[in-house]
Amino acid sequence: MNCEICGKDTASIKKVTKSFGRGHSLVVIEDIPVLSCNSCHESYITADTAREIDRIRKNRVTVGKAKRVLVASFKESAA
Repeated sequence: MNCEICGKDTASIKKVTKSFGRGHSLVVIEDIPVLSCNSCHESYITADTAREIDRIRKNRVTVGKAKRVLVASFKESAA
């Protein structure tokens, strides 16, 4: 697959999980397709993927499924 940044035929699709929002507006989206280039090391999403992320975020209550998630805080002393 051709990379939109460098033009080389070394891009591939990887699936990632990202969290958006905080507190009660938090939503975790799994299996987001991200294009990743082995030549220039850039990663990016398509416009269609961005629109789908926006749709999921806006409709998170109806399209999402509640799951239990462990949450940990990063301690400043470790920085």
